[in-house]
Amino acid sequence: MEKQRKQKFFESCRRLLISLLLFLTAGTIAAQSITLEQLRQLHFVPEEGQNLYTKTDIKFTVTIPNVRASQIQVLSAEQDQDITFRTIRKTEDYIQNGTTIEVWYNFSKEGNFTPSPLPMMIQNRRRTISFNPITVTVDPATMNPRIVLVFEDGTRIYSDSLNSGQPLLKIPTGKKIQLSVNLQYATQLTQFSWELPKDSIFTCIEEYEFTEARYRERVYSHTLIPVASFEWTGLVPGQQKLPLFRLFAVGYNGARIELKMPGFLIEFTEGSEEEIAESKTDIFFNAFFQEDNFETSLSDTVLTREECQTLANYYTKERNEFLMYPHARRNRINYEESCGLLVSPNPIFPSILLYIAGIVILASIAGIIIAVRKKHKIRSLLFIVLLLSGLALLIYCSVRKHEGYGICVGCKIYSIPQENAESVSEIKSGSRVRILERTGKWYYIEVGESGGWCTSDNIFLIK
Repeated sequence: MEKQRKQKFFESCRRLLISLLLFLTAGTIAAQSITLEQLRQLHFVPEEGQNLYTKTDIKFTVTIPNVRASQIQVLSAEQDQDITFRTIRKTEDYIQNGTTIEVWYNFSKEGNFTPSPLPMMIQNRRRTISFNPITVTVDPATMNPRIVLVFEDGTRIYSDSLNSGQPLLKIPTGKKIQLSVNLQYATQLTQFSWELPKDSIFTCIEEYEFTEARYRERVYSHTLIPVASFEWTGLVPGQQKLPLFRLFAVGYNGARIELKMPGFLIEFTEGSEEEIAESKTDIFFNAFFQEDNFETSLSDTVLTREECQTLANYYTKERNEFLMYPHARRNRINYEESCGLLVSPNPIFPSILLYIAGIVILASIAGIIIAVRKKHKIRSLLFIVLLLSGLALLIYCSVRKHEGYGICVGCKIYSIPQENAESVSEIKSGSRVRILERTGKWYYIEVGESGGWCTSDNIFLIK
């Protein structure tokens, strides 16, 4: 009897151990499996840090958790003709206790792409994993510089595009539109000019630093580099060509290239009566509006060469006067008013500050000598500080003193120092201009926001 009880006890223990073992095995299998909902949340994504360029292998990755590499079999999938499959690799991911799948594709052209979902057998079940959409661009390092015009409505026109001969935009006459000139795939801009369109008002609002021939860092990107902004108002209905923009730029390969905009057409349509009335108001307002920060303001008065020479002499005397500086400045202002000119708000840098700096330096030297002899250390230090301040003022005044100015007798200014070059704008007689550069008989002058080359016989120097 006792023997039968022992056998029943051992049999019960054996069944309990088998049940426990089966339960643990089932839990382990369930923990190492992946659900359909988890698979739907997985997507192939491009690896971070790589360039998404055409004709280069782009890597996509996805990590499938709780599945060993031996339980995954990747199947082939048909892709678009512009997408070429390269290779695939499976690796164990011990952090997530799963498998990382890496797949490489090559794209033959730029654009937005979403590769077809990749089918695979996961734990003997057929599943698919989708790809995130990507944008593929050309490698900017292989591109040549180009001009990009951007209108205020977002329309872009490229200098390397083909001209279809059809109007790209339709704009009502009298409506003021803004456009910006940008440079792409370039490291340096050495020259920039444009031609004024006919039957319209075309104004340069701003030119940016890049037009000053400064080198940029060698970074290959698709970023647009702003060159200048313009306002354009068409006055006559009909088709009209875009203004001819001409740039000389240095590309990523170091070559200097001349860029021009093709003759794209813009169609100006007949505007409504309200638009025409509003545009006329804007045009007349702009014609008579005077900016406060404009360096030189002129009326319609036309000065003779003798009057321009006299005005230059008044400026010269004002610039170099010391004790009688206020009197010389008053005489110059009176002469400008008698000629019907608007008085310049910003005077030329006067030499009186240079004289004051010299006096401060001499007085500081004398004070230092006296303080040293009398052994006054504090006074010596004060006079040394005053001496250093005087020297700094002297250096600053010397630099400003050598700034070149002149009075223009009225002439056209050109984009390059050649008489057969295109005219950038026209300067009225009596205008005070700043001379930035001299080449032979040519001066590069600047008045307000306009700048260009003119011959020296059109400028009376302010010495």
